[in-house]
Amino acid sequence: MIVKGTTKSGIKYQLDSRIKDDARLLFLLTRAQNTADPMEASKNIMDLLTLIFGSEDNVLVFMNEVAAKHKGVCQTKDLITEISDMFEGLNAKNS
Repeated sequence: MIVKGTTKSGIKYQLDSRIKDDARLLFLLTRAQNTADPMEASKNIMDLLTLIFGSEDNVLVFMNEVAAKHKGVCQTKDLITEISDMFEGLNAKNS
């Protein structure tokens, strides 16, 4: 089921509600957090975003929207905040 929502900063999103139960999500999060190599961590984060949004093109659209809401720059902390907001919304709608 596709769930639509809006993050606290106003970014509209659509996610497949099943994503929160996808084991690949946990795997990629764990790999990103546990690597000491920043380039490897970045690759794992991009793989994670591609899993969430379905394609690199959709990831780029999302990152551009994050940048537009945050003074023209898509900082990692802002990206994580927006994704956290989406998953909070996803969990709230599935409760």
